[in-house]
Amino acid sequence: MSAAGLFLCLVSALALPTFSSSSQSLASATSDQRDADRVVGLPGQPESPSVSGYVTVNERNGRALFYWFFEAQTTPEEKPLLLWLNGGPGCSSIGYGAASELGPLRVVRRGAALEFNEYAWHKEANLLFLESPVGVGFSYTNTSSDLDKLNDDFVGHYVPQLAELVYDRNTDKKGKAYTNLKGFIVRI
Repeated sequence: MSAAGLFLCLVSALALPTFSSSSQSLASATSDQRDADRVVGLPGQPESPSVSGYVTVNERNGRALFYWFFEAQTTPEEKPLLLWLNGGPGCSSIGYGAASELGPLRVVRRGAALEFNEYAWHKEANLLFLESPVGVGFSYTNTSSDLDKLNDDFVGHYVPQLAELVYDRNTDKKGKAYTNLKGFIVRI
């Protein structure tokens, strides 16, 4: 499965507010899966609605990617969805993007507690951090030979391919949901 296909599968599985017709927020959702994936009880965790878990991308090989989704602080159903993929392959989106760069929670240096990041981007957007490809961060495969294939052909060029897929699906309006893509950024 391509990174773009995986992203659309993940968005569908999570029923994220930006991509559904529902105005239901994460805090008011009643989905059993979302409740099971809700993040609670981290040491010193401030109130910050989020869910995390795994999305199976290849059952036969046992490949699954880890995600962590943070709902926007205010009116999440009106805010855009920002997908964050750190570069690589090999760089953790959770360890760097979420915990060091733009995520809402930071580890307190003098202890094992968390604090709010006052510069977090979830003030203006719903944030989706994805550990990709398998073998990066908390993502995994049960097939060791998968780890020998982690090159650009296997992994793909995530952001441009995702943007192209969204554009193509928006152009080909054969019953597919419209995704309001505003743009993308590739930082080198």
